[in-house]
Amino acid sequence: MPFRHAHLYILALIALTVLAFWPTYFSILSTSPWGFHFHGITATLWLFLLALQSWTIHDRRFALHRSLGMASLAVFPLFLAGGAAVVSSMASATLNGELFYQTYGARLGIMDSSSVVLLGYLYHQALKHRRSVQLHARYLLATPLPLIMPIVGRVLNHLVPPLAIHGPQDFHLFAWGVRWASVVGIAITVWLYATAPRHGRPFLVAGAVIVAQQILFDSVGYTSAWQNAFLAFGRVPVIVVVLATLAVGAGLSWAGWIAGARPKRAAAALNSG
Repeated sequence: MPFRHAHLYILALIALTVLAFWPTYFSILSTSPWGFHFHGITATLWLFLLALQSWTIHDRRFALHRSLGMASLAVFPLFLAGGAAVVSSMASATLNGELFYQTYGARLGIMDSSSVVLLGYLYHQALKHRRSVQLHARYLLATPLPLIMPIVGRVLNHLVPPLAIHGPQDFHLFAWGVRWASVVGIAITVWLYATAPRHGRPFLVAGAVIVAQQILFDSVGYTSAWQNAFLAFGRVPVIVVVLATLAVGAGLSWAGWIAGARPKRAAAALNSG
């Protein structure tokens, strides 16, 4: 089985998340929009599920691993909807004139929107290739990669003196935190791909999206067309966004499950539907 100690890295990522978002989220929970809470809860749940899946398969707890895999069919749509909810919340904050989001909301929105699309693709492919251990594991373990950039970027902006943000006068440093975090994310995907290039497509795709996100952040994210579209998105109630994305996530889960089934079982499932 690939990545025997992946669960430890995922747990470390959860701990790093608390450190990264402590000043701007965990320390002010009562004032944060519920879309942020929904994203935080569902993303944490997804990461713990991934860690358990990795541990159970390597500890040869196959029945539990299969049960967790079935549970992921329900958890993933929530995780995907949480990602959309945080984009919606950022758009609303931008629309409401919050200083930080007026500066970076649209640029972050274009990155996070593409992360939601990437997550949908990765999970669908993980289900489609669930009979191939190498690809199935890598597609699932690629799903935390879109979370690395926001986590690393905020750690840099909180703890690294040249990039530390102490107030609005330092907001320009946030963009450099994003750029350096992208470098870290790309380096991680290259390393993961290099461990087994034959099975490395999941990490290659994730790395390509990270490169594209950084380009979009520093180009399309500035344009008035995108900023107007982002503000329009902020006018859509977040509950509508969540429900719509839940439906999309459920559809992706079903489509991936059918795509990965044996031909006779797939035909039976489609006929029953």
